[in-house]
Amino acid sequence: MTTTSAPTLTPAVRLEHLIVPYLGLILAVLAVYGNVYDNAFLFDDELIITKNELLDGWNNFGKLFVSSTTEGTHIAGGFYRPLQLILYFFVNHIAGRSTFAFHLVNIVLHAANACLIYALGKKLKFSPPAVFFATLIWAVHPVHTEAVTYMSGTADLLFVFFALLACVIIVPDGSFRRVMLALPIFALGLISKETSVIIPGLVIVCLFAANPDRLNWKLYRHTWPLWIIAAIYMIWRLGNDQFDGPRRYEHLYVLKDFSNISLYASHFWYRFYTFLATLPAYAGLLVWPVGLHMERTFTIFNDFPEPPELLGLVFVIGAAIQIFRTVFRKKDDRPNMALSWGLLWCGVAHFPESGLVAPSNSLFLEHWLYVPSIGLFLGGAENVYSALQKTNWKQWKPVTACACVALAAGLGVMTLRQNTVWHDPISFYTHMFKYGAVSARAHNNLALAYAENNRLPEALDEFRKAISLTDTYAETRHNYALTLLRQPDAPEHAQEAIENLNRALEIDPNFYRSMEALASIYDHLGDHEKSAEYTRRAEIIKSRFNGQ
Repeated sequence: MTTTSAPTLTPAVRLEHLIVPYLGLILAVLAVYGNVYDNAFLFDDELIITKNELLDGWNNFGKLFVSSTTEGTHIAGGFYRPLQLILYFFVNHIAGRSTFAFHLVNIVLHAANACLIYALGKKLKFSPPAVFFATLIWAVHPVHTEAVTYMSGTADLLFVFFALLACVIIVPDGSFRRVMLALPIFALGLISKETSVIIPGLVIVCLFAANPDRLNWKLYRHTWPLWIIAAIYMIWRLGNDQFDGPRRYEHLYVLKDFSNISLYASHFWYRFYTFLATLPAYAGLLVWPVGLHMERTFTIFNDFPEPPELLGLVFVIGAAIQIFRTVFRKKDDRPNMALSWGLLWCGVAHFPESGLVAPSNSLFLEHWLYVPSIGLFLGGAENVYSALQKTNWKQWKPVTACACVALAAGLGVMTLRQNTVWHDPISFYTHMFKYGAVSARAHNNLALAYAENNRLPEALDEFRKAISLTDTYAETRHNYALTLLRQPDAPEHAQEAIENLNRALEIDPNFYRSMEALASIYDHLGDHEKSAEYTRRAEIIKSRFNGQ
């Protein structure tokens, strides 16, 4: 009886096997996002990047560690994401407010995340072909344009980078040394985006999948430092009303314009029903990603059962059965464990945005799929790959590979097309409104775009639409007033402009730009006393901001 040994790979071939998958993923990302570099700053980019004074001088660098994302534009609220601001600070000092530079940051991070997903899949001992094609499809999927093409989406990309890196470091054995190595990574994640608090949960899920002895609690005991840091962070963050979060949202819920979301926030069952209804909607975007846009409207479900809720409940029960069967199966079934891992990863990743514990700032957002979809794609691909191997695999292998490449190419083309929607404010916001989006901020920003293009009647109309939706944004009233004064018959609109600027100050008494505008108007009208008073008030607020 003779035996044949496996062929020995030369160092060059081994290196090729190591590098080629990562290079392929990087090239795919560069290809599908190759048309974004001249896309304009949009939506929150104005607040976080282009008008953010904290990004300019080195004397502001220390403030980045304690400021919100909107403090640099003198707007209350905003999120606590200092690492995002620090990254923007250095990009701005190297390249200025260059759309190429800010887009490049996001694309590099997205490509790095794709490489880390592939590395994690291999760490979990999933089949390399399944891991590669799942990661490829994830990398080029158009639903992620809201995280990648949107320059202010950097927080999502940073958080995922640190989450994946922590999992790659700690898996498979979860030793104390590995956990301690990952602690600084976890800390960087927490100052990138609040959702990083789920990193310990993602680590547990990965250890659970990577080890046959998964029901032994000792497997997870070394992760305790992660949980302590997460608990301390959550106590601080949930109890802080300086930054956007549950405490700050409570101030909004008392306003008439937010009565609907207030009802949702105050009733757990409304949030639960709505959460169930979002699940089939999210699944639909992953399977058929058409009609993508920001500021999606989503119905608050206050009764049960409705068809979307029932379908969502079927998803939850089906996932629970799959996980339960896999956990208590005596034989270590790798494909089924991969699928169960994917469902667990998806559940942990989506939990902060589910609204089940605390209401978020929205009901349904495309970029919320950026992390959960990792588990669904990896786990699903491993399961399908295993099923195919039980058939006449050699015959179908080329066909399957071609189908995967064709799917990735089709999704890549859709991503390229979706990137064009983000090209400029007018194309972006008109596309959004085509799908029935209701957003005062979007109407305000479209109005600004029209004003920049000297389309003043259209700009004024959009400002009025914004105000009619919600009169809670000082910027809208301020911008409306300035646009009124740009008309050929500006003197006739001076009084209306003054009324709108005063309304802006009622909404936000510290909105010094409206004070400066009022000072200018009164100076032009010859009322130098009022002009001096508004100038004095504006200087006081600006000096407070500058720490003087």
